[in-house]
Amino acid sequence: MAQDFKCQSCAAPLRFDPDERGLTCEYCGSTEVIKVEREAILEHDIFSAPRATGWDVDTKAITCDSCGATTTVGRKLAGSCAFCGSNFVREMAPNPDLIRPESLIPFHIDEDRALRLYRNWLGKGFFRPSDLKKISHLRDIRGIYTPFWTYDCGARSSWTAMSGYYYYETQRVKTSNGWQTKQVRKTRWVPSSGKRQGFYNDTLIPASRGIDRELAGKIYPYHLQHLVPYKPEFLAGWLAEEYGIPLAEGWVMAQREVRSSEYSRCSTDVPGDTHRALSVHTNLSNITYKHILLPVWVAAYQYKKKTYHFLINGQTGEVQGHAPISWLKVAAVVLAVVSAFAAIWYFSG
Repeated sequence: MAQDFKCQSCAAPLRFDPDERGLTCEYCGSTEVIKVEREAILEHDIFSAPRATGWDVDTKAITCDSCGATTTVGRKLAGSCAFCGSNFVREMAPNPDLIRPESLIPFHIDEDRALRLYRNWLGKGFFRPSDLKKISHLRDIRGIYTPFWTYDCGARSSWTAMSGYYYYETQRVKTSNGWQTKQVRKTRWVPSSGKRQGFYNDTLIPASRGIDRELAGKIYPYHLQHLVPYKPEFLAGWLAEEYGIPLAEGWVMAQREVRSSEYSRCSTDVPGDTHRALSVHTNLSNITYKHILLPVWVAAYQYKKKTYHFLINGQTGEVQGHAPISWLKVAAVVLAVVSAFAAIWYFSG
């Protein structure tokens, strides 16, 4: 059923307030507490679980023709893409077959604090231009509930490798000072094999088409133990992106992460001083997933007519983004290092 969130005092629209942890009326200031049931956050079998669909709230959706992100915007239609800033957006009907998120982490960082975090982050970094904080212009900042998949699975791996054991031989070598002896390190190679098993909990995969995946990984971690059951009230007054990466595609990405981790773990199991020709075969089982929404502040700023993007973790306040580099500072540091080595060489004779 579609739901409207109206103030009981003045009938104005309500908005989720991170500070109040509830719905707030921007006109009369009244607040309403969101009741959250302390129920377990369920995992679903990736192949056979029934799936609830839709947002369970009346929304509109816009799709960006530039970056491909689809964003739900409630009753107020945005005029530009929240991710890339493009004005080439078009309204579309919300996808009724969308797998509904069953849990989320509410925003803990409001817009005022997000702006303070941005300004502090902008002033950090020795190689950034000295005037960056002064003349940069914040183009836009928006809080968006961003879709993620989490995957759980068991992993059983078997591996084979050639283990290398170091040993030393004494050899006589001819030098300008005559014959000398030295210890030469050699390696004895023997075949080895082994098995291991483990469990991967909440492998986190961004399902967004809009955010920069590299930047998204840098604002981790999210404290997923604070997930709460999805309620549309948390989305009141905020943007929420529909997932652009389907469940099956996300699982392909998660498999790559799990198998890469298993390869690294198996490499530490190989005995000896070194190894080569490591081959790992991994079977995955008991695969489950969750569709969750995580809070992200998405923003862009301009410096000397160029646009730079950054993200803020809406739970922890971690800021990551792109920033210009002052090549004058880089050249000054390089010159100082070269001068220091030249001085050392000169005074050492």
